[in-house]
Amino acid sequence: MVTMKDVGREAGVSAMTVSNVLRGNNNVAPQTAERVRAAADKLHYRLNTTSLSARSLRVSTSRNNTQRGTIGLAIFELDRPYPAQLASLISQAAEEHGFQTVVQQTRISESNERSIIERVSNQFCDGLLFSSSRLAADEIEQLSNHRPTVLLDDDRPQQDIDTILTPCEQGAQAAIEYLYHSGRRRIGIVGEDLKNSEFVDNEHDVRHRRMTGCRAACDKLGIRWGDIRIIPTQWTDTAAREAVHEYESTIRDCDALFCMTDTIAFGTIRGLKDIGLDVPNDVAVMGFDGIEMGETMVPSLTTIAVDIKQIADKAVDLLIKRINDQDGHEALPHQRIVADFHIAQRESA
Repeated sequence: MVTMKDVGREAGVSAMTVSNVLRGNNNVAPQTAERVRAAADKLHYRLNTTSLSARSLRVSTSRNNTQRGTIGLAIFELDRPYPAQLASLISQAAEEHGFQTVVQQTRISESNERSIIERVSNQFCDGLLFSSSRLAADEIEQLSNHRPTVLLDDDRPQQDIDTILTPCEQGAQAAIEYLYHSGRRRIGIVGEDLKNSEFVDNEHDVRHRRMTGCRAACDKLGIRWGDIRIIPTQWTDTAAREAVHEYESTIRDCDALFCMTDTIAFGTIRGLKDIGLDVPNDVAVMGFDGIEMGETMVPSLTTIAVDIKQIADKAVDLLIKRINDQDGHEALPHQRIVADFHIAQRESA
């Protein structure tokens, strides 16, 4: 199957230049546009007409306002605090650049992701932000007709797509070290899902990378990994609360719990209250994310506070740079960025 990259290679321009020419945009030099059209004819490449119609409708509408284009955001869920906050910040960052955002929820389902790319992104969006995708990078490129794409928290090896990651290994290591240096010695980790994880064999997923950081901390501190208490749970507050009850004997043997997300920490603190344990006097609790509501809960949550705004700003900035790369010159190398973090020390630990 002939792609925009093939046409661009034949014409000596970028895939985005091909896209702009074939969509009828007038921001490409006439000589370049003619070369692109000739290459497309030679390779018998034709743009999807449904996508073109949607693009034309969107462009004609945007002439009456300050919007320059539309980006798609495919995120794993919207009913949890972290992805909801990230989606909001991405939308704000896009608006500052004059772009609108179409947000879709994938539920980390391959079929949902394919549908979002083909039915939403391809018809309405100039570029795509993809969070925790189950699809391979080359498949995303093919399905999206090689539109600019930035992956969020997808650490699989790849060379052709920009990637922005949360500091999973570094942050988790810092959390265990923080708890240890605060005098805690019977540390538990809440969030491994030994029974239900769909990603148990994927060393590049967020869960595995955070566990890797915990192991690194233990190696550094001289803690035997076998002495670490593991409390399995899915990554929801409800499941975490239930896990405290299910693994109560293990929990009572801990003087500190590192929860692999803030949402897990919220459920864990509620569960500890249920079984009569005080936070932080009986058990210290630490989260990972730095979402806003952690500062206002009781007790306020000590956490690995990821710079979520930095993730949103960098992702949008990278994507729009790719969208605007229309000069036909050699594109900049694709980037892999790890977000900053700090320890937000509050009441829970």
